[in-house]
Amino acid sequence: MLDDRITVSVHATDEVGRARLVRGLRTLPGLRVVRNGAAVQILLLGRHDRDAAGELRRRSAGSWAPLLVVADGLGDAELMAVWEYGARTVLPMHRVTPRRLGRAVHAAAGCCPPEPLPDLGALV
Repeated sequence: MLDDRITVSVHATDEVGRARLVRGLRTLPGLRVVRNGAAVQILLLGRHDRDAAGELRRRSAGSWAPLLVVADGLGDAELMAVWEYGARTVLPMHRVTPRRLGRAVHAAAGCCPPEPLPDLGALV
């Protein structure tokens, strides 16, 4: 049987936040969470991540997979790094719902039109 679900991998320094996001992703139809070789990478950036730009650089350099950033309180420098390192979609943590998360993954994978760019003030 051919599995046509979009594969996603989730990366975060906060293992509790990562586990929560993975649990939410597993409930969404059309998606499958994997450790490696994903079609879309999700990077969870918390407000206390010290090296958000470094983590973005590592993720973008290590894979050709589109990058979706789920962020909690990005500053101006981190926000610019998100776009500089090729994130296809940014979803503010406080706006994460199953529907929005699924749509963001599909947008990053190129399966549907992306959401409008977020209001920069909403991310900080």
